[in-house]
Amino acid sequence: MIGKVGGALGSPKSLECTKTGNTYTFEYRDMKYPNIESYKEFSFDDVENTFESLYTTIIDGFENTPKEAVDLELPKYIIRLDYTKALGIVNLNMYISLKGTDVIGVTAALSKKQVDKLFGKKK
Repeated sequence: MIGKVGGALGSPKSLECTKTGNTYTFEYRDMKYPNIESYKEFSFDDVENTFESLYTTIIDGFENTPKEAVDLELPKYIIRLDYTKALGIVNLNMYISLKGTDVIGVTAALSKKQVDKLFGKKK
């Protein structure tokens, strides 16, 4: 396991990153319907440093918060990074869709510290 971000107040995990061989998998609790405990995942092969590029792009959004959502394209998925700023604190929701479908999952809101933990970047 690379990193794991737990749910609030003892609830089950909300997001976890693992690596098998050259493939990274992110399993997340789909918060589209918060009353239903449903998990989805997306994965990708680490070609040309994809994992580090994804991390760098996400972290950059915390430091230079974009006004519009940012779409990232992976071979099988599209990940929309939606940053919100409230009371000076930036949070990120990731909307993940499988290409060619209209199925979209959404992660719980993540802080920069949680993203660091998820990607195994303990500072």
